[in-house]
Amino acid sequence: MIVIECEGEFKVKSARDALALLSRRVYERFGADVLPLIEEVCYQLGRSMGEEIKKELLSYDLKTVATAFAEGAKRRKNPVDILELTDQRFHLKAYRCNLGLKGTSRELCWALMAMDRGIFEAATGKEIDLKIIKTLAVNDDRCEMIYRLKKE
Repeated sequence: MIVIECEGEFKVKSARDALALLSRRVYERFGADVLPLIEEVCYQLGRSMGEEIKKELLSYDLKTVATAFAEGAKRRKNPVDILELTDQRFHLKAYRCNLGLKGTSRELCWALMAMDRGIFEAATGKEIDLKIIKTLAVNDDRCEMIYRLKKE
């Protein structure tokens, strides 16, 4: 396996990591015009990942999916603090960006976080409203996000 270091702590160890690094490089080179393309591709990858997660679950409600998501983050050595976990809302904090976006931009973070939105939408079968409160991408002290089921 080839491991490429990027900005110190970020290492490419998977296709997801490679997509994140490529997205960052393309954004740095071509600017905001590429963000819709990055968002679209990341969302599609997230949907695929969410379908795989769904195969391992017995229930597809937001609470169950969020618990599996948080456990996956812990396995990837990125523990998260769960601030709220209900059937309608998942609010969490993380202290390391697993996508290597520290010090980049909020817009790039949003485009890449389409991957997580895709994961949650595929695994729950419901539309998700994602709110990024804080992000390491703009040098906040943490990432803080809320995933909420959209009202029907």
